[in-house]
Amino acid sequence: MEGTWKNILICFIGGILFHYLFYGKGIGISYPLYVMYLYLIFYIKVPSKGKKQTVFDLLLFLSACLLAASFTLSSHIILLLLNFAIVPILLFIHMVHSRRWEMEKWSNRLFIKSMFLTFFETVQQFFKLLHFGEQIGKGVMHEKNYQIAKKIAIGFVLSIPLLWTILYLLMSSDQQFKSLLNLFPTWLQQANIGSILFQAFIIGFITLWLFAYFITLAKPLVMNQDPIESQAVKMDVVIVSTILSMLNIVYFLYTAVQFSYFFSGDPSSGSLGYTYAEYARRGFTELTIVSLINLGLLFLFTHGSHFQKVMLPKVMKLLLSVLVIFTFVMLSSAYYRLSLYEQAYGYTYSRVYAHAFMILLCFMLILAMFKVVKERFKLLRAMFIVTLVAYVTLNYLNIDQLIVSQNMNRYEATGKLDVNYLSTLSYDAIPALLEQDHEKFHKFLKGKVVEVNQGPKEWQSFNFSKAKAKRLLNEWKESE
Repeated sequence: MEGTWKNILICFIGGILFHYLFYGKGIGISYPLYVMYLYLIFYIKVPSKGKKQTVFDLLLFLSACLLAASFTLSSHIILLLLNFAIVPILLFIHMVHSRRWEMEKWSNRLFIKSMFLTFFETVQQFFKLLHFGEQIGKGVMHEKNYQIAKKIAIGFVLSIPLLWTILYLLMSSDQQFKSLLNLFPTWLQQANIGSILFQAFIIGFITLWLFAYFITLAKPLVMNQDPIESQAVKMDVVIVSTILSMLNIVYFLYTAVQFSYFFSGDPSSGSLGYTYAEYARRGFTELTIVSLINLGLLFLFTHGSHFQKVMLPKVMKLLLSVLVIFTFVMLSSAYYRLSLYEQAYGYTYSRVYAHAFMILLCFMLILAMFKVVKERFKLLRAMFIVTLVAYVTLNYLNIDQLIVSQNMNRYEATGKLDVNYLSTLSYDAIPALLEQDHEKFHKFLKGKVVEVNQGPKEWQSFNFSKAKAKRLLNEWKESE
């Protein structure tokens, strides 16, 4: 993108569009629409210079678009809050990789460095644009007049909050003074000058930031073209093998205990004296932390370490493989304990997320195992891709509906149902709740009818999940 007035106008439209879609409005269909506009500028105004798009680029693009679309398709507030921050990060990673990353050999260190350089170059370009605006002002007026005008503008801006407060107090204290001000045009009386200035600031900031950002993306990336990764930490094979051996011995003993009552019996039976709920509570967090520690050790020894001898690392591979197997056993135990806890106390967001996280850890272990076998495998990049795919999938699973379904199955089996918790679920759960048509739901569903009909009316806030819930709730209310 060149620094032409046409391109400035395109970015100014981006600032206006940002204000129109988001200022004072709930987020809905506005989010994916703005992402589409950013990609429109990106693909039209930032040339690819013959660089071919990779599968990784396509994955980042689809992930960003799907997560942006979730603001229109879902009303799950926890994931939407995360997506609000994740989508801009994905956009940034995708655009940097697609336009500025030109190295044939992948390097984690250099790619992270390229993102930092792009960000700081954008900030630098942003302040250059501010300075350029100042130079334009100096060119139009003489230096002395420019300085006077600058000071007048600063004084005017600083006086606005004080002046507005004093005017409000004086108008409240004297009806005649208020009547005098009423002689001014109606729009001036009702205008919120502070708000207008703030909105103008938002538009200006977004305009300059977009312009600086896309100018930076269009420039070639200048950094030391050193394809060599950062030096791995040199470790002694004997020391590391001893550490892994000791860990594996402890894990073997733990696994033997687990098999004695976890895989082959009832944990609440025998001399242990645990109920299912007590057994589930004991050790779930600890087992998950131990699994994370093991995953960290696998990453350190396979990705961040260097062993000088050739034959001895075969022993390391064996020990690391055994560590992976034991970690799988501990994850299975933690997963089973959480399942028991859900049977005793019901299904919630946090428990479903914990299940999803443990499944993700299993995939991470598989990748780490692959790294043990194939040393040239890019572990960190693969972990990022798997995590991204898993997170996008989680966004489209409709967790609320799953929670309702599982809690109703538990209710049929035990007669226990946490209605208060179900009432806190998002609008994604409404179709499942209405399908159950349980009399215990009627009270809070009536409150949902009032809530959904009092929500934002602007088209920018449109959400398919909420619109569907509104339609179904109103139909249910009429048929009641």
